[in-house]
Amino acid sequence: MKIKNVIYSICSVVVLSSCNYLDITPAGKVIPEKVTEFRALVTSAYTTVPAYKYLLSVRSDELFPVSSGQTYSSYINIALWNDNASNSLVSYPWGDLYKTIFYANSVIADVMSAEIDTQDDSREQVMAEALTLRAFMHFELLNLYAKTYNANTASSDRGIPVATSIDIEQRYVPSTVEKVYEQILSDIEEAKSLWKVEEQPEGTKYRFSKKTALALEARIRLYRSEWEQALSLAEELIPTCVLEDFNDPQATLPYVTSSKESLMNLEKIVGSSDVRDLYVLPEYMSKYKDGDLRPAKFFVKDGEYYKLVKGNGDNLKVSFRGAEIYLISAEAAAHVDGKLDLAKNRLKALMEKRLTPELYAEKSVEINSMNQQQLLEEVADERAREFVIEGHRWFDLRRTTQPEIVKPNPSGNTSTITLGSGGVGYVIPFPTVATESNPNLHN
Repeated sequence: MKIKNVIYSICSVVVLSSCNYLDITPAGKVIPEKVTEFRALVTSAYTTVPAYKYLLSVRSDELFPVSSGQTYSSYINIALWNDNASNSLVSYPWGDLYKTIFYANSVIADVMSAEIDTQDDSREQVMAEALTLRAFMHFELLNLYAKTYNANTASSDRGIPVATSIDIEQRYVPSTVEKVYEQILSDIEEAKSLWKVEEQPEGTKYRFSKKTALALEARIRLYRSEWEQALSLAEELIPTCVLEDFNDPQATLPYVTSSKESLMNLEKIVGSSDVRDLYVLPEYMSKYKDGDLRPAKFFVKDGEYYKLVKGNGDNLKVSFRGAEIYLISAEAAAHVDGKLDLAKNRLKALMEKRLTPELYAEKSVEINSMNQQQLLEEVADERAREFVIEGHRWFDLRRTTQPEIVKPNPSGNTSTITLGSGGVGYVIPFPTVATESNPNLHN
């Protein structure tokens, strides 16, 4: 169904139910016809993107709720992998991710015929952003609710529903993982010839640009183990990526919107002030050595716990930043024949900005002597140290070794509870509200 006569105000997402995509009601206004009006629509898409990555940090081996904290009951089910528990107070996103896709689809459907009413924007740029945002949201959904990419099984592995049109009568059925990726990569490819903005200025870094679309594709290629493509994309970006130097007392934290390291700052790190009741698990803290400058900037000691400095705030947003590009290059290069030295150099370039000179000198010698497997393990640990609470850790565990995770079990019959290596817990099931509304959704 194409929107012809009215602009629709989105009232609620009915989680891709069997008969309806969305509940929509006319707002009684003329549909977008001008570039500026479609810009407003894609801005609505950006503002709908949920802040949820910290929940993945609770699910992974990073954070755990303080048993005496006021919000303990909100997060304990997530921490202990009790998915879709009837008493859960906090949940992973579903509706808002598809709602963002709905907005993007509304733009994609008609923006190329829009009236040009500004010299500061273009149909092509708005279209490129909408396509890339749609790809990003499908990528997020896929990594939340489907198996990680495996080239041997992706054509049969159950993925997530793909939504590319505004059809409220469509019956949404999950596509395979391969089909979802085909759509994601198709959207990114279509956008490539449309970009007008190479890099967004500070005030609009929540928007996609040609540069951050490359960063998204580099991340996607990494997740698909397409090492040469991931490396090529990362290396294309690195000359324009700046790293904050933590040896400089005036350095801005790289997850602050004003940081020179920021490439795109769409997503809030934390969507709630509840982060004050979450602590960093001791095993995770042990990844940092004396001389690593990050703990003093990322954490604060509160009694027996280390808690996060990273928290809830409008200036604490990050989707892509320079450190990720360096670590994509390091990991991908380590998998490519003849590129081990490049991998080591990219890893050391980041470490030099995060460690004291004394520890860096020690680590540099250590890294220079590493073989491929040792280096890959070091890159994985560096990603853990660098991206705490930014959402990468859970996805990294999923796409690599899917290790056993052991956590405290404060209210259970045993002192610990374990997520088994490669266990079903590495795939989050579709939300109950979605499966109850749509019989086509099967976990």
